Amino acid sequence: MHHDTLCHLGIDVGDKAAVIDVYHRARDFGASVVKPPRTTWQEAPLHELWLEDPDGNLVEIYARLTDEELSNMPQDHVPVLQAPETV
Repeated sequence: MHHDTLCHLGIDVGDKAAVIDVYHRARDFGASVVKPPRTTWQEAPLHELWLEDPDGNLVEIYARLTDEELSNMPQDHVPVLQAPETV
């Protein structure tokens, strides 16, 4: 992989709790967090976290929303942060 030829690498970790867990592990490790964990509603609704590896490649950690989570989508579709200490 190289950031000149790769848009990003996406890794599905299963659920929102796992996305938040990866975030805490990445912070403890000292990884570069590009976008903290959040739930997005536009295009493909996801719980997502964006990291950058030492070579500048973007890594998207994500989980698809459950039907129940989709039913709670806000009308304004504004992303919702999932780790309060990231604000």
